[in-house]
Amino acid sequence: MRPEKAFSLRALFVGRGWRDGLVLIAGGIIAVASIWSAVREGRGLGWAIGVAAMVVVYLLAPWLKPLRARNEAARREKLYGKVTIDDWGVTRVSGKVREAVAWTDVVWVAIETTEEGRWAEDFFYLLGDADGRGVVVPNFIAIESNLVDTMHAQLPGLDSKQAAIAIGSTSSAIFKIWERPEPPAGKPSSLAN
Repeated sequence: MRPEKAFSLRALFVGRGWRDGLVLIAGGIIAVASIWSAVREGRGLGWAIGVAAMVVVYLLAPWLKPLRARNEAARREKLYGKVTIDDWGVTRVSGKVREAVAWTDVVWVAIETTEEGRWAEDFFYLLGDADGRGVVVPNFIAIESNLVDTMHAQLPGLDSKQAAIAIGSTSSAIFKIWERPEPPAGKPSSLAN
């Protein structure tokens, strides 16, 4: 069995489900009947062409969906950059800007929320080091790249309650969800003896 191409003719008809098939057949019959009627009577051709155009768009929908997804992914990468999360740490590259922080250097993690609402990204993870450098990770990238699970593994003690409060926030705010514990005061353990 050969893998299906993204823009194959077979994809237009196979795997659509019985409802889609029924809508496509009914739409095709209505389009053909309305065009035939418009040509025969000499009026209503605009309506008939409109119905036929809707059927063609519906027919091509399996090709349009991946195209929209690719365009959205390109738009998001252009806007927010590319984030890499690995055993070393977190890196984000956006145009000429490069942000990176190693897990061993992270001293705090926070969530920033904005008032942008549901049509724009309004939830960001902030990871910072002691020198004031860090990485900003939009929530949709954090979800796609499994950032929260990785942070739980790399940074024990992440404050899930504070994160839940941040998730419910609809205003501009910053919620600290993790801070590296201070080493105990006194002599280093190698000098204690």
